[in-house]
Amino acid sequence: MKFIMFILFSIGLLNYCYMNLYMCCLLIMFFMLININLIFNLFNLVNMTFSIDFYSMYLIILSIFIISLMLMISMEKISMFLVMLLLLLLVFSFSTMNFLMFYFMFEASLIPIFLLIIYNGYSFERYEAAMYMFFFTMISSLPFLMIIIYIMENFYTLMYSMLEILQIKLSNFIFLVMLMVFLVKIPMFFFHIWLPKAHVEAPVYGSMILAGVLLKLGSYGILRLAQFFPFSLIKLSSWIISVSLIGGVVMSLVCLVQVDMKMLVAYSSVVHMSMLIASLMTLSKIGFIGSYLMMIGHGLCSSGLFYIVNINYEYSGSRFLYLNKGTINLNSSLSMWWFLLCISNFSAPISLSLIGEILMLMSLVSFNYLNLFYLMMLCFFSAAYSLYLFSYTQHGQMNQLYMKFFYVNVKEYMILFLHWFYLNMMTFCLNYFMI
Repeated sequence: MKFIMFILFSIGLLNYCYMNLYMCCLLIMFFMLININLIFNLFNLVNMTFSIDFYSMYLIILSIFIISLMLMISMEKISMFLVMLLLLLLVFSFSTMNFLMFYFMFEASLIPIFLLIIYNGYSFERYEAAMYMFFFTMISSLPFLMIIIYIMENFYTLMYSMLEILQIKLSNFIFLVMLMVFLVKIPMFFFHIWLPKAHVEAPVYGSMILAGVLLKLGSYGILRLAQFFPFSLIKLSSWIISVSLIGGVVMSLVCLVQVDMKMLVAYSSVVHMSMLIASLMTLSKIGFIGSYLMMIGHGLCSSGLFYIVNINYEYSGSRFLYLNKGTINLNSSLSMWWFLLCISNFSAPISLSLIGEILMLMSLVSFNYLNLFYLMMLCFFSAAYSLYLFSYTQHGQMNQLYMKFFYVNVKEYMILFLHWFYLNMMTFCLNYFMI
């Protein structure tokens, strides 16, 4: 297995000429990972440092799948190298069983996306967006390193298995500082300023991997903290749930006044992550599974939305909603994919996000029935801004100065189809997501 992984990553990193072969190998490995889980229904222990369990399995598969779709997009050699390096770091981040190793991989994954924004961004403001992302993440992560050292000095282990047995109790302040690095990465309301800037300035493949996988590093980290420090987390859970749900409602209203398509999709990610954070804070099994399903569903849906927004941007030359009106008159086939992805964005049947959202609603209402008021508003406004995005771009009078008939090739349709297909067909395989 190690030799196969080494060959796969070496092909991608060392020689651009083998990229088509590499993409095929990635897809083969994607289906191999699925078959390992379906046939044997067990998790293979690699060694004491790297291992695959339930929570890391499907996030690794998601990373491989999103990167495979990104490889279909033409990009420069340096961008291809950075994408391959990012995949390597993501696989290590999700498969490591050591907290210190996770910290290093977590921080190292910031470097490739930072360089992608700097070298392939759209405007001069990309430097500001990259620095926002860098400093928000780094400032919050340095205290986290100090706490890791503190745990190592006092409890002599950083292995996941031992931390789960010890159930360490930390003070509220220390644990909040520890939690902050993941709340910034997700991001939570109040810490979300860097995300829209990064999405707007990043190239399409940068936005796909940022929304599809990198945000899941934060939710994966909180999920691990909930396993290792449940007694510390329960003290702060009510406060974090309140801020997350209220922040999600506020962000939903912000989405309704956006005029930039990419900015709207970026803010919608903050809305989805707000409910996901709140569900994780309930510390219930049903909340964990619902959040995990939402991670997978949101990763596929948001990546597809960023890609289809980029298709419109390439032909109209603008992300402004007013200049993209009436697209259905130019290409009705593309409008179908707009509709399918927009309804998936507010968890319409039969998307995987629907099941995740139902489970999250159950966990939050069982935690405190007063949460139902905010959850009703969240669900309503989520549908409102998704339909607002679809109706405003597809209907209305065309702007003749900017819009012209455009031909969408088979490759672009295939990328959109693969996003939508796995987002919806995984609903029929829910038994593999049950612990």
